[in-house]
Amino acid sequence: MEVKKLTKKELPFKFEGPLAGDKPVYIYCSETKDYLLYSTSLKNLLNSPEVKKPLKISTLGLSFYLLSGVIPTPYTVYENIFVLNVGDILEIKNEGSSFKFFYSHQFPFHSKNRKEKNFDEKHLLELLKKSVLKNLLPQCPIYLFQSLGKDSNTIALALSEVVDFKEKITCLTLSTGDRKDESQVASEVAKKLGFKHVKLFLPEKVTSELLSLFDYYFTNITHPCVDGTSLVYPIYAAQIDFRNTNIIDGSGNDIYFGHVPRAIEYKRQKNYLLFSFLRPISELLPTGNILQKLTKTRSEMIGLTGFTLREAKKIYPEVISVFKYWKEEDQKRKDWDYFDLKADIWGTNVEFDLVIRKVRNFAEVFEANLILPWTDPEIAQYIGNLKEEVLFDRKNFKNKLPLRKLLRERLGLDADAMGKYSYGFDAYRFLQKMEDKVKEEVFSCRLWNRKNIEKIYQKLQENSDKKLFKNLYTRLFILSAWFNHNCYLKSFKT
Repeated sequence: MEVKKLTKKELPFKFEGPLAGDKPVYIYCSETKDYLLYSTSLKNLLNSPEVKKPLKISTLGLSFYLLSGVIPTPYTVYENIFVLNVGDILEIKNEGSSFKFFYSHQFPFHSKNRKEKNFDEKHLLELLKKSVLKNLLPQCPIYLFQSLGKDSNTIALALSEVVDFKEKITCLTLSTGDRKDESQVASEVAKKLGFKHVKLFLPEKVTSELLSLFDYYFTNITHPCVDGTSLVYPIYAAQIDFRNTNIIDGSGNDIYFGHVPRAIEYKRQKNYLLFSFLRPISELLPTGNILQKLTKTRSEMIGLTGFTLREAKKIYPEVISVFKYWKEEDQKRKDWDYFDLKADIWGTNVEFDLVIRKVRNFAEVFEANLILPWTDPEIAQYIGNLKEEVLFDRKNFKNKLPLRKLLRERLGLDADAMGKYSYGFDAYRFLQKMEDKVKEEVFSCRLWNRKNIEKIYQKLQENSDKKLFKNLYTRLFILSAWFNHNCYLKSFKT
C-alpha cells in the first residue's frame, strides 16, 4: 500500500484494476503533469506530501453524485485523482509536454466466457478460509458483520471449520426491533457455529457525543459515500472500539456470481428504451416526474437515480449532464443480455462506490483492518468460470444457487422461505432525530446555491413518503457534511 511515483522517463506504462476489487488502484496526476503517484490505499495517497492540498472538487464527479448517485470509474470526486477497479485498464503515454491517458474497460465475468459446470462447495469454503487467514492481523479481535444474507453466513460457515477461531470471532448484527430485524435468527446461527454474537442498536436520541463522532467521521473519510447506510457506522463505533481489530465484511461477489435483476426490472429494460427520445424533456421537469423513470438508459436501470438536471442546476449551477455518458455505456453493451450488463455496471461501480466504499471508509477512520473475502481474486476466478446455470436461475430470477443450497443443508437457512431482507437501517428516519444538524450542514455548505437550497430541502421533506426523496435528502446531508468538515478540503471551511 505504499505510494509509488511514475515519471515520464518510465512511460509508456499500463495500470490494471484488480480482478475482483480487493485492491483498487488510485492515481494522482500532478498539476504540472510531470509525474504521477499511485497506491492501492487512497488514504496513503492523499496523505503524501506530493499531493497538493487542499484537494479540488471535480465538477463531473459531483454531477454524477447529484444525478446518478454513483461516480463511475475511473473518476472520483476530486480533480486529478482517478481510480481503477474491476476490468479497468489505463495506458499512459508521453505525448509532448504532458501525459496522455488511454482508458478502457473489459468485463472479466461475461457469461460467454464461463466454461465449468461443476461446483465444489468444499473448495469454496477452503478458499474463503484462506482469504481471511492471509489478511488477518494476528492476536487482534475479529468481528464479522453478519446478516441473514447468503454472503456473510457462507463466510461464517467457512470460518467455523477453523478450530482456533471459535473464541476469537464475534458476529455483529444490527437490531432494529421491527419486522426487518435480522439479529435474533443471526444470533442463533452464530451460536450454532460456535461464535459469540453481539447485537448493535440504534440510539433513541442523538447525543452531543454521537454528533461529535459524526463530525470526526466526515473529517477523516478519504472519499464520500452517498449510500445512506454509511451513516450507521459511526453509531457502531459508539458501541464498540474497533481500533486494532479485524473486520470481516461479506460484500463484493455479485459481479462474478451474476447480478440477478428483479423480474419487473428485466421486463422494463426492454421496453423503456422506447421513451429515450423524451429524455431532454424529463430533465427539464421536477425531480420524481414519471418521465424521469421511463427515459432511463439500460445502464441507469440497474438502480441509478438522482435529481433531474433542472433541479440539480438550481442547487449546483456548474452541474454537467451525465446522460451522454450512460448512453455511451449502453452503446458499448448494446448486444449484451441485461444480466451481464447489470453485473458489469453494478459490480464495477455501485458495488465499489457505495456498498464497499462505506465499509472501507469505516475501517479507515476507526483504524480497523478490513477483510473482504469475496473480493479475493482466486475466489472470483473460480466462481467466475462456472456456467450461469450453476450460479443462478434465469427463469425464476434466483441468485447464488450454490450458496442457497449450502446454507439450507448446513445451517437450516432457507433463503426462499425467508424472502429478501433489505438492510434495516433507515437513514432518513435516523436523520430526522437530528434535523437541526442536517439543516445546519446543508444550508451552510458552500457547494450549493444558498438561494435555492432551502426550497429544494423543503421539497424533499414534503415528499418524504417517497423513497427517491428520502434518498436525495440523505445524499445532500452526506455531501454537505463531508464538504464542510473534511480534512482534505479544510481550506474551504468558512
